[in-house]
Amino acid sequence: MNRALLFCGLLYKDRDYRNRAISELVDSYGEIKSYSKTLNFSSFSNYYEAELGDEIIREWILFSEMIDLDHLYEKKVNSCSIENHFRRDGMRTVNIDPGVITLNNLQLLTTKNFAHRIYIGEGIYCEVTLLFTRTGIKHLDWTYPDYKTIEAGDFFKEARRSLKNT
Repeated sequence: MNRALLFCGLLYKDRDYRNRAISELVDSYGEIKSYSKTLNFSSFSNYYEAELGDEIIREWILFSEMIDLDHLYEKKVNSCSIENHFRRDGMRTVNIDPGVITLNNLQLLTTKNFAHRIYIGEGIYCEVTLLFTRTGIKHLDWTYPDYKTIEAGDFFKEARRSLKNT
Protein backbone atom coordinates (compact mmCIF):
# COMPACT_ATOMS: atom_id res chain seq x y z
CA MET A 1 0.00 0.00 0.00
CA ASN A 2 1.31 3.46 -0.92
CA ARG A 3 1.27 5.64 2.17
CA ALA A 4 2.60 9.08 2.87
CA LEU A 5 2.38 12.05 5.21
CA LEU A 6 0.06 14.85 4.17
CA PHE A 7 1.12 18.47 4.51
CA CYS A 8 -0.33 21.77 3.39
CA GLY A 9 1.52 24.85 2.29
CA LEU A 10 -0.27 28.00 3.39
CA LEU A 11 -0.01 31.52 2.04
CA TYR A 12 -1.85 34.26 3.91
CA LYS A 13 -1.68 37.79 5.15
CA ASP A 14 -4.37 37.75 7.84
CA ARG A 15 -3.67 35.36 10.72
CA ASP A 16 -7.37 35.10 11.59
CA TYR A 17 -8.18 33.62 8.16
CA ARG A 18 -5.18 31.32 8.54
CA ASN A 19 -6.45 30.07 11.90
CA ARG A 20 -9.96 29.52 10.58
CA ALA A 21 -8.65 27.66 7.52
CA ILE A 22 -6.44 25.48 9.72
CA SER A 23 -9.46 24.63 11.85
CA GLU A 24 -11.26 23.36 8.75
CA LEU A 25 -8.16 21.46 7.61
CA VAL A 26 -8.00 19.74 11.00
CA ASP A 27 -11.67 18.80 10.66
CA SER A 28 -10.86 17.25 7.27
CA TYR A 29 -7.43 15.70 7.84
CA GLY A 30 -6.99 15.27 11.58
CA GLU A 31 -4.44 16.43 14.10
CA ILE A 32 -1.47 18.58 13.12
CA LYS A 33 1.89 17.06 13.96
CA SER A 34 4.06 20.11 13.35
CA TYR A 35 4.24 23.65 12.00
CA SER A 36 7.13 25.11 10.05
CA LYS A 37 8.80 28.39 10.75
CA THR A 38 7.10 31.18 8.84
CA LEU A 39 8.75 32.91 5.92
CA ASN A 40 8.14 36.20 4.14
CA PHE A 41 6.77 34.80 0.87
CA SER A 42 6.85 38.23 -0.75
CA SER A 43 10.66 38.02 -0.75
CA PHE A 44 10.38 35.06 -3.18
CA SER A 45 7.53 36.07 -5.48
CA ASN A 46 4.85 38.66 -6.07
CA TYR A 47 2.63 36.14 -7.90
CA TYR A 48 -0.17 36.21 -5.30
CA GLU A 49 0.03 39.87 -4.26
CA ALA A 50 -2.88 41.00 -6.47
CA GLU A 51 -5.10 38.52 -4.66
CA LEU A 52 -3.67 38.23 -1.14
CA GLY A 53 -1.92 41.59 -0.80
CA ASP A 54 1.70 42.30 0.06
CA GLU A 55 3.71 40.92 2.97
CA ILE A 56 2.39 37.41 2.40
CA ILE A 57 3.40 34.79 4.95
CA ARG A 58 4.47 31.26 3.94
CA GLU A 59 3.96 28.40 6.35
CA TRP A 60 3.73 24.61 6.11
CA ILE A 61 1.74 22.30 8.36
CA LEU A 62 2.21 18.55 8.67
CA PHE A 63 -0.61 16.22 9.65
CA SER A 64 -0.12 13.32 12.05
CA GLU A 65 -1.89 10.50 10.26
CA MET A 66 -0.45 8.70 7.28
CA ILE A 67 -2.67 8.67 4.21
CA ASP A 68 -3.11 6.43 1.18
CA LEU A 69 -2.02 7.88 -2.14
CA ASP A 70 -5.15 6.54 -3.83
CA HIS A 71 -7.54 9.38 -4.71
CA LEU A 72 -4.92 11.96 -3.77
CA TYR A 73 -6.67 14.54 -5.95
CA GLU A 74 -9.43 14.68 -3.30
CA LYS A 75 -7.04 16.54 -0.97
CA LYS A 76 -6.65 19.40 -3.45
CA VAL A 77 -10.36 19.48 -4.30
CA ASN A 78 -11.08 19.82 -0.57
CA SER A 79 -8.44 22.52 -0.05
CA CYS A 80 -9.95 24.53 -2.93
CA SER A 81 -13.33 24.28 -1.21
CA ILE A 82 -11.82 25.59 2.04
CA GLU A 83 -10.14 28.45 0.16
CA ASN A 84 -13.46 29.34 -1.43
CA HIS A 85 -15.17 29.35 1.96
CA PHE A 86 -12.92 32.24 3.04
CA ARG A 87 -13.02 34.30 -0.15
CA ARG A 88 -13.78 37.99 0.29
CA ASP A 89 -14.92 40.11 -2.67
CA GLY A 90 -14.07 37.18 -4.93
CA MET A 91 -10.46 37.03 -3.74
CA ARG A 92 -8.82 34.32 -1.68
CA THR A 93 -7.68 35.25 1.80
CA VAL A 94 -5.65 32.07 2.17
CA ASN A 95 -3.97 29.84 -0.40
CA ILE A 96 -3.76 26.15 0.55
CA ASP A 97 -1.56 23.76 -1.42
CA PRO A 98 -1.62 20.19 -0.16
CA GLY A 99 1.15 17.75 -0.85
CA VAL A 100 2.61 14.52 0.38
CA ILE A 101 5.93 13.37 1.71
CA THR A 102 7.07 9.88 0.82
CA LEU A 103 10.40 8.28 1.63
CA ASN A 104 11.54 9.18 -1.91
CA ASN A 105 10.06 12.59 -2.65
CA LEU A 106 7.79 15.50 -1.92
CA GLN A 107 4.81 15.86 -4.24
CA LEU A 108 2.63 18.95 -4.64
CA LEU A 109 -0.95 19.04 -5.87
CA THR A 110 -2.11 21.85 -8.13
CA THR A 111 -4.88 22.92 -10.48
CA LYS A 112 -2.33 24.29 -12.96
CA ASN A 113 -1.16 22.05 -15.80
CA PHE A 114 2.42 22.19 -17.01
CA ALA A 115 4.85 19.93 -18.87
CA HIS A 116 6.25 18.26 -15.73
CA ARG A 117 2.88 17.70 -14.03
CA ILE A 118 0.77 14.55 -14.22
CA TYR A 119 -3.01 14.66 -14.32
CA ILE A 120 -4.49 12.64 -11.43
CA GLY A 121 -8.21 13.42 -11.75
CA GLU A 122 -10.93 16.01 -11.17
CA GLY A 123 -8.85 18.83 -12.69
CA ILE A 124 -5.90 18.17 -10.35
CA TYR A 125 -2.24 17.65 -11.30
CA CYS A 126 0.68 16.35 -9.27
CA GLU A 127 4.36 17.20 -9.50
CA VAL A 128 7.43 15.85 -7.79
CA THR A 129 8.93 18.99 -6.24
CA LEU A 130 11.82 17.63 -4.14
CA LEU A 131 13.77 14.38 -4.12
CA PHE A 132 15.07 12.90 -0.88
CA THR A 133 18.56 11.45 -1.18
CA ARG A 134 20.98 9.80 1.26
CA THR A 135 22.70 13.14 1.69
CA GLY A 136 19.68 15.44 1.90
CA ILE A 137 17.36 17.04 -0.62
CA LYS A 138 17.71 17.48 -4.36
CA HIS A 139 15.92 20.44 -5.91
CA LEU A 140 14.53 20.15 -9.42
CA ASP A 141 14.45 22.75 -12.20
CA TRP A 142 10.87 23.69 -11.24
CA THR A 143 11.24 23.63 -7.46
CA TYR A 144 9.81 26.89 -6.11
CA PRO A 145 12.31 29.21 -4.37
CA ASP A 146 10.53 29.00 -1.00
CA TYR A 147 10.82 25.19 -1.13
CA LYS A 148 14.60 25.61 -1.57
CA THR A 149 15.09 27.45 1.72
CA ILE A 150 16.90 26.02 4.72
CA GLU A 151 13.66 26.35 6.72
CA ALA A 152 11.71 24.28 4.19
CA GLY A 153 14.49 21.72 3.95
CA ASP A 154 14.69 21.30 7.71
CA PHE A 155 10.91 20.96 8.03
CA PHE A 156 10.56 18.41 5.22
CA LYS A 157 13.61 16.36 6.25
CA GLU A 158 12.20 16.12 9.78
CA ALA A 159 8.84 15.03 8.35
CA ARG A 160 10.57 12.36 6.28
CA ARG A 161 12.48 11.14 9.37
CA SER A 162 9.21 10.74 11.23
CA LEU A 163 7.74 8.82 8.26
CA LYS A 164 10.83 6.60 8.16
CA ASN A 165 10.42 5.80 11.85
CA THR A 166 6.78 4.65 11.55
